[in-house]
Amino acid sequence: MKVVLINPPLPEESIKNPVVANLFSNAMPLGICYLGAVLKQEGIDVNILDAAAERLNIEKCGRWIIEEKPDILGITSTTNNFFQAVALAKKSKELRPDMPVVLGGVHVTAVPEDALTNEEFDYGVIGEAEITFPALVKAVASNEDTSGIEGIAYRDGDKIKITPPRKYIEDLDTLPFPSRDLLKARLYSSLPTDVLRLPKLTMVPTRGCPFNCIFCTSCVTGKNFRIFSPGYIADEMEHLYRDFGAREIAFTTTTFTVNRKKSHEFLDDLIKRKMDLVWTVSTRVDTVDRELLAKMKKAGCWCVRIGIESGNEEILKFIRKGITLEQVKKVTRWCDELGIHVKTFFIIGHLPDTEETIRDSIDFALSLPIGDVTVQFNTPLPGTAQYSIARDYGVLKNNIASHNYWEPAFIPKGLTEEKLISLHREFYKKFYMRPVLWKRHLKKLIHPRTILNYIKTLDLLYYLAFGKK
Repeated sequence: MKVVLINPPLPEESIKNPVVANLFSNAMPLGICYLGAVLKQEGIDVNILDAAAERLNIEKCGRWIIEEKPDILGITSTTNNFFQAVALAKKSKELRPDMPVVLGGVHVTAVPEDALTNEEFDYGVIGEAEITFPALVKAVASNEDTSGIEGIAYRDGDKIKITPPRKYIEDLDTLPFPSRDLLKARLYSSLPTDVLRLPKLTMVPTRGCPFNCIFCTSCVTGKNFRIFSPGYIADEMEHLYRDFGAREIAFTTTTFTVNRKKSHEFLDDLIKRKMDLVWTVSTRVDTVDRELLAKMKKAGCWCVRIGIESGNEEILKFIRKGITLEQVKKVTRWCDELGIHVKTFFIIGHLPDTEETIRDSIDFALSLPIGDVTVQFNTPLPGTAQYSIARDYGVLKNNIASHNYWEPAFIPKGLTEEKLISLHREFYKKFYMRPVLWKRHLKKLIHPRTILNYIKTLDLLYYLAFGKK
């Protein structure tokens, strides 16, 4: 039995966009790497293709499938790239009509019945897949009934049926490290402003999000917050340091510091190990204090990424972010005092946004002692709390290919697409065209490779600020 897992290719027009192109080669798709690891544990032959990072098209993916000769094909998909997953499934069925095709990821989890209306998919895996997918593979290989497997959608004649949901994995330490060896590490590189040392790899130390932001697609890992044990996290870091030569690691989940006790235990363990390693983390301003930040700095954390989303208090309340602007000011000031670089995330085009509230976000970002900003367009996706009410507040485009956070998919009442794009560019221009910002970044130019990274990012920043390559 051989299984092939594929992250679908990007459409050609997306590859031309430097933002999208960088986004999809920023980090390994660890979700399917976890699947690869559990399949190997079960003695199942498995291979992975990240067609987005390899810049392959559907035809080249088809040739790769022919060469691999899989018995089962698994395709992961977000909402914005779902049409590419469908195209890949169609090509796969043309080449190997009898090969079962299984869809996983955020989109099928959010809308399983809608996703499986595409007859090229035989099954959908809903939610976390590390237990469900191997069970499905074994049942299909043995020609057994799959209707008793929890957490799947399947086609029964003309009907699409959904089995009872599978419980989330409570003890994450039972999972093996992701099979990063099935991918080509050289394909992945962080945005130049996001890296201090190379090679840099990513980790996912937590699952589930207990917060209630209306824009978040947390449907795969659920609301139940879970974290790998402090020792497991440090062991995986040591594994990446020793076996992959990593000198920087990025923790990508936003809930890492929710459990303060475990955060301190992890930091104490990491400090004792004395690895020549730096790291970055995404967090929230309501889950850290100065003491924790100081210990993070001592343990090698050089940058924290913080989701602010808006510089207007009323918008923050509407999107149920659960933070205040005063908390943001306090935490960014602490980081500045401790010498921790801060990257913030903002969203423009929230359901009730106006030009005035967006300008509040621009002004607020300019007032903070931060080094970087990422500004995305609000994108109401299936599975989010805002999706069902979005059309009450403006226009939501039907073309899911545009739902990529980097072009307006939703236009609030009183605004136009052109105005949103103009404000997006203005945000980047005003933030990055400041001498104080240049001084912050000059401190990071400590190595020739870092300097080269900054040169590479000029094209991206110019595109964000002016809309041209």
